Amino acid sequence: MNGSKHSNYQENFKQAILVMDLQPRLLANINCSTSLVEANSILLRSAQLLDVPAIITEQVPDKLGATMPEIFNHLEDPNIIQKDSFSAFGSSEFCDFISRSKINRLILTGIETSICVFLTACDAMRSGIDVTILSDCVDCRIEKDGVRCLNQLQHSGAEIIPLETFLFRHLNSSKHASFREVSGLIKSRISSP
Repeated sequence: MNGSKHSNYQENFKQAILVMDLQPRLLANINCSTSLVEANSILLRSAQLLDVPAIITEQVPDKLGATMPEIFNHLEDPNIIQKDSFSAFGSSEFCDFISRSKINRLILTGIETSICVFLTACDAMRSGIDVTILSDCVDCRIEKDGVRCLNQLQHSGAEIIPLETFLFRHLNSSKHASFREVSGLIKSRISSP
């Protein structure tokens, strides 16, 4: 892909990041929860540098707890939406944000791949919104279910790529004003799932 095509690719999308349900009681059942929290934290810190809006959802936080503070403690004013539906599209507050912001590409992360992430991705695509799922920023209790759901989503038209691919695609070149900071965050990763 040449530079002009890549620029057009970025310009054609009004995107937002959606980090789903990274809450203590849900994370307790995830094998790689430490690296999942770390990857999502790097994503949100990078998103702030790259001016990509982000939303964090919490599934019934009165029962499952609030989002892990490591996810958003560096954000000035995190946009947190509470929900009781599995798909984020069951929340009128979320739907209002998507409509008001004219989002046509949703970058999905969080848990669980086989439930909330899957159902949100399906609803987004049904609504004509392109979906990118960051493969190392999602997880679920039963790994084989997550793999099946990612395969189904990819077959249905969702893009499945790793965090680093997404960030470097957004940077486009080492000449980007935030390249050093974002690449420093990427290098700081403890482990890759």
